[in-house]
Amino acid sequence: MRELQSARPSFRGPRRPEDPIRDVLVCNEQIKHPEVRVVGMDGEALGIMPGWKALKLAKDQFLDLVEIIASAAPPVVRITDINKWVYNLKKDKKEQEKKARQNVIVVKEIQLRPVTDKHDLDVKLTHAKEFLADDNKIRIVIKFKGRELSFSDKGFVMMQEFIAGLGPCKIEKSPELSGRSIMAIIAPIGKNS
Repeated sequence: MRELQSARPSFRGPRRPEDPIRDVLVCNEQIKHPEVRVVGMDGEALGIMPGWKALKLAKDQFLDLVEIIASAAPPVVRITDINKWVYNLKKDKKEQEKKARQNVIVVKEIQLRPVTDKHDLDVKLTHAKEFLADDNKIRIVIKFKGRELSFSDKGFVMMQEFIAGLGPCKIEKSPELSGRSIMAIIAPIGKNS
């Protein structure tokens, strides 16, 4: 009866779908180098040894031998579980892709003084509009020196005129006096934050 069961073809095999990370890895019998530098499971250096000996060492521990740096002299291999190694590589790749997709919020700062000339205000207003067009937030700061702080109401009027000159925008933090400066944070209309 056992002979009949073993003679039957097996339709379930260790067939895996195509895996680009696993397909590029050079492991176990695929490593044909005469000498290799071996790194152990815990990251400790085991030294330089013949390739067959490194493979035997890995097999004795029921693990795999994976080529890490092929261009080194001699090539560097690591004794590890190949499934865990592939899993960690995929996890790292996903994290890198996730970071690349994240929206980076950039806050640009425009500094003004209560005595800033009209032309300088126009130049800074043009820069602020460009920042908003690039989907950046703007922190507008009006700094006071010495006795200028007693005329803070002039600073608030200047801030309101500057914000009005920006056109359509969202005020995230309304102008408020903090120490020796008035600060406001402005975001573009389309920004979701």
